[in-house]
Amino acid sequence: MRTPARRSASVPASVPESAPASVPASATAQPARTVWLASYPKSGNTWFRIFIANLLHPEQAPVNLNELPERTPIASSRGHFDDLVGLPSALLTQAEIDRLRPAADAELARVWDEPLLLRKAHDGYAFLPDGRPMMGQGPEYAALYILRDPWDVAVSMTNHFGCTLEQAVENLCNPAFAVAKSRKGLSGQLRQDLGTWEAHASGWLQAPMDLCLLRYERMKASPLAEFRRAVRFLGLEHGDNAIEAALEASRFEHLQAQETAQRFHETPHHAQAFFRRGQVGEGLAQLSAEQRQPLEAMRERVEALIAARVLET
Repeated sequence: MRTPARRSASVPASVPESAPASVPASATAQPARTVWLASYPKSGNTWFRIFIANLLHPEQAPVNLNELPERTPIASSRGHFDDLVGLPSALLTQAEIDRLRPAADAELARVWDEPLLLRKAHDGYAFLPDGRPMMGQGPEYAALYILRDPWDVAVSMTNHFGCTLEQAVENLCNPAFAVAKSRKGLSGQLRQDLGTWEAHASGWLQAPMDLCLLRYERMKASPLAEFRRAVRFLGLEHGDNAIEAALEASRFEHLQAQETAQRFHETPHHAQAFFRRGQVGEGLAQLSAEQRQPLEAMRERVEALIAARVLET
């Protein structure tokens, strides 16, 4: 994603001087409704974004992975943050950045040129010291939350983060786990505090906003039914034929073939591929009983929360 041009000091912070394609410069009469596409990393977020692009732009299906026609700006984009608040984040502390993120998100919704703003997010749902939720609340915000079994997330993380399986399990169980936190250089993304797999899921599932829970395993086993729920939650009226066509264009085989022909720009430099396998249950076979135990315990507690809050019908 392109980094926005830096705004001059004389331009008010609420008016972007020069915005990239993903940050429109004109405002709608009413702020757009922001829907977070939230998930722990390696849970199907990118797959869903590609599906939406294929659904809304069937004339381009299968869409080019490196030129997705549907804009889904990530919440942690440093360039967008800098442009929207009018300050270079490199000069701010992490606490100052966190305090300003709600204002940046509100400004992006204000200048968005469509009624719906779908945004990718890996941040955990957390509250600032003054009590405000950093990722907002309803009715201005809603969320699609993709939940994937933690043992399969662990296996996928080894490829994406270049870590061992043991390290991946430790990350999933680490309350202080965060990404884009390196002090060795300025990342293109802001720091994202994830916490444990359980804390991440629990935070979003209890967020004070409308929420649609998607399960990665059902997205694979019963794609039409699960993706249809997401489409309806977004207020889209596409029928089953259109949804099935978009799903076909978004099959892993097609994504892998594209990535083989041209490297996907979101692939980490140390990884050979972004779309590895996307299989269900792979972690159960690869993790030891000792490694599975804390993940299974976390999943049981999250399942209990889902049942208690009646998040599925």
